Amino acid sequence: MRIAVVTSNPLSGYGGLEKVVPIVLARLKETYGCVVSIISLVPNLANVNRPVLEEFKNFALFRDTDYSNVLHYKLHVLTKRVLRKEMLFNRFALERCAAKISPPDVFLVMDWAPLLRTVEDYVHKHHLGSKVVYWDHGLLHSFLRITHFRERVRRMIYYREISEGITNADGHLAISSGIAEAIRRIDPKAKIYLVYNPVPGYSGPLIQRSGKPIFLYVGRLENHQKNVSFMLKGLSRLKHKDWQLKIVGTGPDEKKLKKLAGKLGIADRISWLGFRKDPYSEFKEITALLLTSRYEGFGMVLVEANQRGIPVISSDCGGPKDIVIAGVNGYLYREGDMDEFVRIVSDVIDGRLSFDTPENIAKTAERFREDVVVENIYKSLLETVA
Repeated sequence: MRIAVVTSNPLSGYGGLEKVVPIVLARLKETYGCVVSIISLVPNLANVNRPVLEEFKNFALFRDTDYSNVLHYKLHVLTKRVLRKEMLFNRFALERCAAKISPPDVFLVMDWAPLLRTVEDYVHKHHLGSKVVYWDHGLLHSFLRITHFRERVRRMIYYREISEGITNADGHLAISSGIAEAIRRIDPKAKIYLVYNPVPGYSGPLIQRSGKPIFLYVGRLENHQKNVSFMLKGLSRLKHKDWQLKIVGTGPDEKKLKKLAGKLGIADRISWLGFRKDPYSEFKEITALLLTSRYEGFGMVLVEANQRGIPVISSDCGGPKDIVIAGVNGYLYREGDMDEFVRIVSDVIDGRLSFDTPENIAKTAERFREDVVVENIYKSLLETVA
């Protein structure tokens, strides 16, 4: 099977998507003999020459754009919307890149849904017969869910391309039931394969439950999605209890969050440990990992914690509900419900809520093994192109 992955991601930063995609593509190539190419249609020229992560250098990768800068891109959007024409983002860049590869059996469009229409138009225009499959990693879920004014405006601007792209796609790989639901909101008849995300295997020692309450956060210090301020505000309501918070990660809102911790009077309870390639290696005991995101396509950090025997307390924000088993490997609270979050954390601190053993918690992560998930993805693509 020939697969051409199409993305707007420059594949230069290191996030959840950049962890998952090379794992899947490498296994599709090595285990199933797929021929994989990557077409990176970046937002503007500033992204064209950015260094590519090592994980993607084993694939034929082509990067291009139609837009010289941000203003050029915005002018394109405004002009097309005023004239009521389809935007077809980076259509010429796609033409240039696709001309360098053999026509694929499937174009696998990931992350940014408006690219679906560009790819679908290209396939139709050139009578290729290639199938177009959407592989969303959380952007669609966030696009439909967030209610901030700026997000509502973006939704109005791009909704036509997104809805038509999703409706005309030949299939969808959903990494969580939350994303599957988001797709069905647009197209109830969509052909969706629930495949989850693969998590690299772990065979090291398990992290035990701490005697004194020690909570852990692992991830970007970025408040729009991760909503770390919610976590700090919730914990500040439990200042009368004995707890500590370890934070592993960096991000654009780090200074603001440290300042907030000071204002809330909990700065002395928090250890800011910065980025760690292995964020768990220095811990022998942890009570639970906390995740307070507004939305998560999957929630890989939850599975990684479970693999090491660490239970989790997470917002029910899309992907986590496929991972968390209440009373076994964690607890969910309604996203944005501060009272429920504080109650669960308080009950864990006081022992009114408990978790299963680290050994049994680790077993719950087996559902997301690389070989299991990639086999599901391959079979789904095979069925789509048949």
